[in-house]
Amino acid sequence: MDDKEQYTALLLRHRKLVWKLCSRYAKGDYDLCADLVQEVSIALWERYGLLRPKSPFFVERRWVELNTRSVLAHRHRRGVIATVPITPEMAERIAVEQDKGEELIDELAAALSDKEREILQLRRDGYSADEIADRMRMSRPAVYQSIYRIVGKLKQAYDER
Repeated sequence: MDDKEQYTALLLRHRKLVWKLCSRYAKGDYDLCADLVQEVSIALWERYGLLRPKSPFFVERRWVELNTRSVLAHRHRRGVIATVPITPEMAERIAVEQDKGEELIDELAAALSDKEREILQLRRDGYSADEIADRMRMSRPAVYQSIYRIVGKLKQAYDER
């Protein structure tokens, strides 16, 4: 069986889950739900090449659910951003709060090693995990693991504060 047939079989096995999640998002609008199902189907196909079904941690239904929710969340963020008007006062307050958050992260970063601080700074500067991996001469999974540990250390430092 080729990839196309395997993907079609996967989608057919989980069509009820995809439809249920999309219909919750669409809130009764059948046409919107059908559009969302198409959007999810395309996104699943695009991500299908990254699928690792032989991994011992792979759960097919969970993969479909997470990717469906990801597409819906992305769609929601695009919609929310497009419809929320931001006044100059709101923009100023957002900037002030963002500056406070940046200062707090800088303060909490004292609990990190030099390498962890460098990874954190690269991530804050907008570098992708692949770019950080190349720059730091690490593997991509190692970058993700480092970011996970950094977040844990920052949370712990914040709780101790």
